[in-house]
Amino acid sequence: MSKLHEIQHRNMLMIKLVWSFYIIAVAVNLIVDQNVYVLNPPVGLLLGVALTFLIMRRIAPEATMLLLITAMYTFFLFLTLKHPFVVNMIFLGLVPMITLVYMNLKATLLSAILYMVTSSYLFLMKHDDLFPGTEKTDVIYFIIYGLFACAFAVFFTKLMQSIWRGAQQNARQLGHVLDSVDIATWTLDLKEDNVLISEGISQITGYPVEHFRTSYLALTGIVIPEDQYLIAQAQKELLINQRSVTIECRIERMDGYYRWVQVRGTPHFNDYGHLERLDGVIIDITERKQLEDRVAYLAYHDELTTLPKRTLFNMQFERCIEEGITKLTVLFIDLDNFKEINDAYGHSAGDMLLKEIAGRLTVVIRDSDMVCRLGGDEFLLLLVGSDARDASRVAERIIESLSRPFYYMGRSLIATPSIGICAYEGGPYDLDSMIRRADEAMYEAKREGRNQYSIFTEISEMAR
Repeated sequence: MSKLHEIQHRNMLMIKLVWSFYIIAVAVNLIVDQNVYVLNPPVGLLLGVALTFLIMRRIAPEATMLLLITAMYTFFLFLTLKHPFVVNMIFLGLVPMITLVYMNLKATLLSAILYMVTSSYLFLMKHDDLFPGTEKTDVIYFIIYGLFACAFAVFFTKLMQSIWRGAQQNARQLGHVLDSVDIATWTLDLKEDNVLISEGISQITGYPVEHFRTSYLALTGIVIPEDQYLIAQAQKELLINQRSVTIECRIERMDGYYRWVQVRGTPHFNDYGHLERLDGVIIDITERKQLEDRVAYLAYHDELTTLPKRTLFNMQFERCIEEGITKLTVLFIDLDNFKEINDAYGHSAGDMLLKEIAGRLTVVIRDSDMVCRLGGDEFLLLLVGSDARDASRVAERIIESLSRPFYYMGRSLIATPSIGICAYEGGPYDLDSMIRRADEAMYEAKREGRNQYSIFTEISEMAR
């Protein structure tokens, strides 16, 4: 923030204080004097309006600052001359302290000088009214107080300016550090066998930087056991093959949490071609890895329901075949009235319904089975180690589960299922054929009245 901008900002604050002082001073004098004429002199009102105009129009902020300070003393001078009350002198004594808001030497010195001049003048002119029983020579105390206030104000202003500059410098330095908190540089001196590492390592690992400066093993030791082989491979590349290397591994922070880091290392040689040190960087790539995991997850899972997609369903089927499982059954589920609900209540209701149904289907099956969303309002179930009879019982549980209403914005919704079942009956394993036959059985269930299941058989296929 520029100097003038800062002064303008504080001018805005000061004009609010000025108006507050004016209102309070008028109120206090009105109470003490019990006379509406305390609204005089109008100089306070005129100065306030003029200063407000200058500040709001951002005209010469520094000059306006000095004018504002002068205006405060002018107001209290006229006010005290017309209404010589001690309370006005008290308000006058507060002005030097209020001026410290600016933290500006010009403002501080001007305020101190004006205070000595106005307070001394008022004491000499109105000391019988303000301080009865005192002598005019006692004005020296106002001068001494003014000098003391001036010295204190200058000292305080310089101190605050120094602290402010230091804070700004620290803020800039902190900003530079924060820009690179996820990166640490490291150097391994092979001759001295010591490690130099930047402060950024503390942000990445949670350990103080001194923890890693004693030994290279302290740095490699935070890599989790499952990824230690990557460190061994990197060391071989750097020390034996003398080539640059980049690896990605997981570390365990001091707080026990795991983070993904990318470690880069480059060998450096002396003039004789001998390897003398390794330089590199450590970069926290946890967010990138989480994003990659999310992308990979969405490649195999439906974003709305989080159920597996057809690709993962196929992989599960193939895995069962490789493991020699011979009893496999596919269920094809289609919701009977989903379109009507979606059209009547909107896509948000349809999305809620699909998520609720996905949850109920997941509860019905075993951990070894799988349910996937095929698309729209169609679902597939793979029952492992189950025949048509087992699948019938599962279908009945599904029908019973989906017969319970779903609630959306206070409305009760029911989406009944039509289910087709195809059990493996020997021959080559062909998932596409099983799904097609389960689909045919599902349509048979719809023709028979919906909200029921139908089992595919070779006889039923010949009948069609």
